[in-house]
Amino acid sequence: LAKKPDNREKFLYEAHITGDLDHPNIVPIHELGANDDGTLFYAMKLVSGTPWQDVIRERSRKENLEILMKVADAISFAHSRNIIHRDLKPENIMLGKFGEVLVMDWGLAIQLGRKEELTLGGTPAYMAPEMARHQISKIGMQSDIYLLGAILYEIIAGYPPHPGRTVTECVGAAANNQII
Repeated sequence: LAKKPDNREKFLYEAHITGDLDHPNIVPIHELGANDDGTLFYAMKLVSGTPWQDVIRERSRKENLEILMKVADAISFAHSRNIIHRDLKPENIMLGKFGEVLVMDWGLAIQLGRKEELTLGGTPAYMAPEMARHQISKIGMQSDIYLLGAILYEIIAGYPPHPGRTVTECVGAAANNQII
């Protein structure tokens, strides 16, 4: 896969996006390079911790809200750089032993205003309606804000806003903004 130009381009794009986001709640990239056979790599901060998804139900509402506020700070910083994440969910947030909160997986992130083809993506149980409806021209900062709200919903309700037995059910609920 690393030899395919499209995959290499996506990898470089993710490294570029993440590398531009120097914030305490975003994992820094230290180096980008290629090995002898041309395989690309990037070196980033070693993250030791637990995915928020694994402990969200064990944490108090107050603790979860404090985590969500740190995530919101990171996303606000990304938005100040015209970058949107597009896949915010507890699974993509790492919690360190000493209170660190790190937003991970910037693979779907895009920089608004760049001339590029936007691929669709995201996690159906959390998706904003415009994402589920494939309304590419409407996907923007408000989509990330919706995703933050979807995480807040999960903190309060105990499950994401668009659960379903199948992906199709989740996407349909998200497209119609049906909160279950």
